[in-house]
Amino acid sequence: MRAAAGIVLITQTLSFLIETGTVTSSNWAVALIALVSGASLLLGFLMPVGGILATLCCAGVALSLVPLDSSNLEQIRPAATLLAVVAVALSLLGPGAFSMDCRLYGRREIVITRVPQSRKTD
Repeated sequence: MRAAAGIVLITQTLSFLIETGTVTSSNWAVALIALVSGASLLLGFLMPVGGILATLCCAGVALSLVPLDSSNLEQIRPAATLLAVVAVALSLLGPGAFSMDCRLYGRREIVITRVPQSRKTD
């Protein structure tokens, strides 16, 4: 799921940059943030930061906070909304076993201890 979201974010950003002829500075900033967060999701490097950046970027596009010079804006908004939801889920789930974060920081195991229950004597 992490790799799919990263690939989709990178390809949508590159297709947007290729499709539009004149790109404003705000569009370049959003595209740069989307490319960096897409690469972060794809590689699993700094996952919480990449997920939050992807969420903010996609939510800004979906809610039209970022002005886009695209002719197919009606097709971009649902995809950006879905990608924002997936990025939130990924940042809450974490990088996973096959990621750069796992290689750098190691896997973490959650140990849940049992609390002994007291026996009632009658």
